Amino acid sequence: MAARSQLIEAPLHAYAVQVSRCSGVGECAAVCPVGVFGTDLGGRCAVMNEELCFGCMACVAQCAENGVAVTPRDARRYPSVEELLR
Repeated sequence: MAARSQLIEAPLHAYAVQVSRCSGVGECAAVCPVGVFGTDLGGRCAVMNEELCFGCMACVAQCAENGVAVTPRDARRYPSVEELLR
């Protein structure tokens, strides 16, 4: 798969993804271009394919609860969401 972020030049699996809270709306899963998310038995967002994340940050922007965190696996090579927003 050759997906790349439009924000930065980062390969797949460059970022770790965590969901800390979710009300079950499903918008973060819907905006993910590579299918990182699925849902758990309660209908809440769950990370299913973290290795596909390339740091586009669409899920972070879409989550109304600020419940999704995307962090670089190598902070020396890839920027955090805070650095991207500066």
